[in-house]
Amino acid sequence: MSEDLNKSYGIPRLPDKVDEWERKRAPASLSDLDGNLAKTLTELALLAQTDLMKSALRAKNYIWAMDETGKIVLAVEELALTAPEAPYTGYPRRRGYRHPSEEKKLGHPTLLGEGHARIAGELAFDEDEEEVLHWVLNANSGRYCKQNPPSKAQVDQVAERFRELGVEVGVDYD
Repeated sequence: MSEDLNKSYGIPRLPDKVDEWERKRAPASLSDLDGNLAKTLTELALLAQTDLMKSALRAKNYIWAMDETGKIVLAVEELALTAPEAPYTGYPRRRGYRHPSEEKKLGHPTLLGEGHARIAGELAFDEDEEEVLHWVLNANSGRYCKQNPPSKAQVDQVAERFRELGVEVGVDYD
């Protein structure tokens, strides 16, 4: 089984670094990718088509990681700052803009207790040609995938896991 996981998703690896503010911390929003979460992600995709929610949902970034056993976990990309500095834990999606807390967020290592990941990346809403928002995932984890990037086939395998649970998701290979 682990040989299949190695081929499909990559060999487990430790993060390249863990920042001091991340040590022994986990995001408040940490969740397992299961049927219930998949249903919520699908409902969010429907809400993302409304004028009211389009901007709000597009401004969020989610991070995900797969552990050694093949379990996928997700969380909102959260600020590492705590109250009173930051009463809100969400971290805005940057898309080319620098945020004042750029260096103070809870990254991929916090999803797995600083442990091994096979593959990790981001999940967010992106617009297609018709200006419809849809889920897109990537494997852009600077801590788990930068030194040993996953293959396109491995990223596609992760996307397929989301689809098997009913979440329509595209892939960004950049």
